[in-house]
Amino acid sequence: MPRVVFRRQELFEAKLCLGSSEIPLADYATTGLRIVAVGPSGIGKTNAGLLIAEQLAAQGWVCVMVDPEGEIEALYGAAVSSPAALRSALVSRDERFLVVSARDAAEFLPYGQQIFEVADDVRRPVFLMIDEGQVFSTSRKRKKELGAASDLLNDFALRGRKRALDLFITATRFSGSLNRAVFGSKNLTLIGCQEDFSAWSALSAQFRGTGIGYNELASLAPGEFFCRSRRGVEKVVMPMAKALAAVAPKARRTRAALPGSFSQWDRAMREISTERLRALTPPIVALLGSVAGLSNQQLASGGRALQDELEARL
Repeated sequence: MPRVVFRRQELFEAKLCLGSSEIPLADYATTGLRIVAVGPSGIGKTNAGLLIAEQLAAQGWVCVMVDPEGEIEALYGAAVSSPAALRSALVSRDERFLVVSARDAAEFLPYGQQIFEVADDVRRPVFLMIDEGQVFSTSRKRKKELGAASDLLNDFALRGRKRALDLFITATRFSGSLNRAVFGSKNLTLIGCQEDFSAWSALSAQFRGTGIGYNELASLAPGEFFCRSRRGVEKVVMPMAKALAAVAPKARRTRAALPGSFSQWDRAMREISTERLRALTPPIVALLGSVAGLSNQQLASGGRALQDELEARL
């Protein structure tokens, strides 16, 4: 009798739109989603998780968001009152977003156990977002609540696929933060701006053969990530999740500034397509230069730089 490969049907028609990139989830029908977002505070990891949760909720998932700092509760409503209330809500599936307030591993454990038990019994799609994952997972074997919570997260990562349980977890670093089982089982990685060069030694293997180095990582802006999926590595620019957009203050208009370093110039040029560069014919360049008030010397220098760039792309 031939072996039957386990496949999750709900993933065949689902997709994620990560701003500048669309990821078909059929690629994960046999494995489920295990997403890790890595980077220091303030680069947009939480927003990325909320954006994915909102998209999956619209496609039939119930999203459980573990909130250690009270930020998510302020956006999606009051947290569930108890582990029993969480279980009831997961079984009924009447609500698409469920917030769990857990400041540490001890508070998370009873909720996490209910999530796994319901997933085992019901086996309908659940998306579990763990913000500040290092609070609930550890790179080394630990005792008491932190060790138990870390083991439970490993179960989510290693045994969640047949239970329709998908995982998103954030980490400050690629090594020394989460348990190795989580990193070892991940199949979609979001890597944001890196401010510490020492982190590159752990991350470099993720970019082998791509031409991406530490300088490219260090120049990422908030909301920008290198996304490593089953289709390779690409840069994605995340829009803001709807819940965050509703409360975010409007950004102040800032005066445009020219890139100040070679890496910034190189990054800016690579984001302009060759087709657009070829459209900059001499008459158009002269018109734009006149509007901008450029001198003849500046126009000549810009024209030479444009030709050099086009020749380099041949």
